[in-house]
Amino acid sequence: MDEGAVIGDDTAIWHFSHVCAGAVIGNKCSLGQNVLVADNASLGHNVKVQNNVAIYGGITVEDDVFLGTYCVLTNVT
Repeated sequence: MDEGAVIGDDTAIWHFSHVCAGAVIGNKCSLGQNVLVADNASLGHNVKVQNNVAIYGGITVEDDVFLGTYCVLTNVT
């Protein structure tokens, strides 16, 4: 976890994951192994992120979302 990232209470982050500065993760989330949460990405509360997921900057994931293995969310519109 980089300095400046915000991690909510009761959130679990597994091995080899990287939460960048400026990322915000809510309460009671679970991030599997090898997850990237880029700067300026935001996860709500109770979000489950499986292994090998990439969440790039500018993405907002709302509460109670499940992201399956190898899912990639980009900020391309």
